[in-house]
Amino acid sequence: MNLEINTIHNQFYIILGRYIKARINDTDDASDVLQEVFIKINENLGSLTDEGKLKSWIFTITRNSIIDYYRKDSNHKKSELTECMMQKIMHETDFDTSESLDCCLIKFIERLPEDYRDIIMDSEIHGIKQKDLTEKYSLAYPSIRSRVQRGRSKLKEMLLDCCSIELDRRGNIMNVTSKKSCSGGKC
Repeated sequence: MNLEINTIHNQFYIILGRYIKARINDTDDASDVLQEVFIKINENLGSLTDEGKLKSWIFTITRNSIIDYYRKDSNHKKSELTECMMQKIMHETDFDTSESLDCCLIKFIERLPEDYRDIIMDSEIHGIKQKDLTEKYSLAYPSIRSRVQRGRSKLKEMLLDCCSIELDRRGNIMNVTSKKSCSGGKC
């Protein structure tokens, strides 16, 4: 197989990060679990015999890492909430389908004008609060907020120009496909 950890990292980092953060409230702990997941992937990549099962293999490693976190974390006393969360995680069978859009989202963000690209990447992908970006970019909060809003608008426009996004009745993403007319990106 021609799987490399860098390729896997680039493809799954955002998806795994969001998946873990949705299940572990503490940002530092979620980051630690994400790092542990990639260490396990790197250490065990040679044991994966079917490249077609990569996604489910990674999901299993991630799910088990989150369960291990709840089992060994001394800050979490065995509460009903912890037990409930562990049961929910144990019964999950795959990543949320809406996360498939994340893989192509970075490609579109990279095509944004420079004034918006880094700020959108920091606020939307890395989850940095807009108020914290004021120091990083030496801009006033209203300017940051305005750039984020304009960047989101431009990003939405690009996505709708290039992708057909199928939603269910609740607004959840069901399927994303590239439009033939799209010249700059692929969903």
